[in-house]
Amino acid sequence: MSERLMVVDLKAGMKRPVVDEAPVVSSANRGFKGFLLERHRVRDPENLDVAAEQTMIGLHLSDPIKVEIKSDGPFRERTFCPGDVLVFPAGTQYSARCRGSAEFIIMTLDQRLVNDAVTSVHGKELGGRPINWGLRDPFMKEALSGICSAVGNSREVDHLYAESLANSLAMHVARNGEKITGRDNGSDRGLGRSQLDRVLEFINNTPHRDINLNAMAAAAGLSPFHFSRMFKLSTGLSPHQYVLRRRIELATELLRKRELEISRIALDLGFADQSHFTMHFKRQHGMGPATYRRRAIA
Repeated sequence: MSERLMVVDLKAGMKRPVVDEAPVVSSANRGFKGFLLERHRVRDPENLDVAAEQTMIGLHLSDPIKVEIKSDGPFRERTFCPGDVLVFPAGTQYSARCRGSAEFIIMTLDQRLVNDAVTSVHGKELGGRPINWGLRDPFMKEALSGICSAVGNSREVDHLYAESLANSLAMHVARNGEKITGRDNGSDRGLGRSQLDRVLEFINNTPHRDINLNAMAAAAGLSPFHFSRMFKLSTGLSPHQYVLRRRIELATELLRKRELEISRIALDLGFADQSHFTMHFKRQHGMGPATYRRRAIA
């Protein structure tokens, strides 16, 4: 297989990497058969007027982000949350774009593997399947995560484990491709897109010391109990965990400004005091805010 995960540039008429930047994890040149996997951390990814040669599956890992995709029609937008899965059948022509930082796993399955799975399940090859995106499929999430862990293990290479998961993924796509539905179908799949967008907008535009569970639930139009459960289904984090992560992200930006005292940053971001802020910052970054500031502005 190729050393990079490739798509066809429809305007240029040639192949190119699906992501320009080099992957942080790759299965290339490690002897795996039947799939090619890459893990990426990128900003403002964009892929316009391309085609997937092989069945391509993606798993979103980072914070919620709005993604626009079009195929046989105008761009449609959806908020991707941690654990959301995307499936492009082989031959799909599409454009995709988003703004912001994103971390994701993306892999292609060898088309012979997929065709064998489809034939085994349906007795014949099938064509013309649509893009499935924003899926909440626990099996696909765990399989992709497991394959990525095996690929990223620098000391041991468990080919059998990873290749068995890839075969299982191919069978799962073949068997359930028509049954898998998007996250917005039913409250058991979490918040609807518009609800989640309102909550994230509220979090981003509200002073953090004023954010509380009741206010977040009100932004979604739900009771606090139901909001907490559905928010975690949508993002993989409790409301408190999500807000805490966002506070620490903002803190890393503010610590680069020498004129702001650490105690002031702690209070502005809603922490009880500087020691409370330091405890949570150290958990996430492995160092206290004072040490982080010294290294950041050195």
